[in-house]
Amino acid sequence: MGDWIYRTSVDQDWISLIFFINLILVVGLNYSETNRFRDILKVHLSSIYISKYTSDRNFTFRDSFNILSAALTITSLSLLITWFMTEVFDSVLFAFEFYYILLGITFLGLIRFITVRFVLKQMNMLNKINIYQFRGFTHNTQFSIFLFILLFIGHYAALSPGIIIGFLILLILLWAILQARILLSFIKSNPKDIFYLIFYLCTIKMAPWLWLYFMIIESRL
Repeated sequence: MGDWIYRTSVDQDWISLIFFINLILVVGLNYSETNRFRDILKVHLSSIYISKYTSDRNFTFRDSFNILSAALTITSLSLLITWFMTEVFDSVLFAFEFYYILLGITFLGLIRFITVRFVLKQMNMLNKINIYQFRGFTHNTQFSIFLFILLFIGHYAALSPGIIIGFLILLILLWAILQARILLSFIKSNPKDIFYLIFYLCTIKMAPWLWLYFMIIESRL
């Protein structure tokens, strides 16, 4: 496998630090709520997990499990972008550039979350859509855990980019199917709110990530 992270003579393996941090986050998820962590790994039982863990709580970042999940999602996405830039687009990436990507995703995630909550509150839809947000967040966490495992094995087992891309496509397809089920469930339960759903998807959910793509990926081509 190609050297997908640029390594200087001073710092020969800074990517190991990132993997170690991700490993700590995964261990932290297991430690904070062991049963919940084990349940979230059962993708085929996602509906049971969601009904179990939304029965007595709202979607909030005051929950330590959700905080760790968000951090894991951010670091895993940063690793994925780094891998694509170096392996697929054949770019040379410095360590500090990875941290810029990490900060960029963190900033976008926070802004998007705050904006979504504010807009939904103004539309009096916050309580109605809480369960759907929690479902999406749950699937993002599942995706991030398996993505971390894939990139970890790919890096240290020296898997070829083709193998990693193959597994990555399967992961993305599964994630997309689960997200589509959320949208269909919302439309079925709230047919009159389809306009707000389109607005939410186009202006709030997708726009920030498209901006991130053009800022990071396109600028390196």
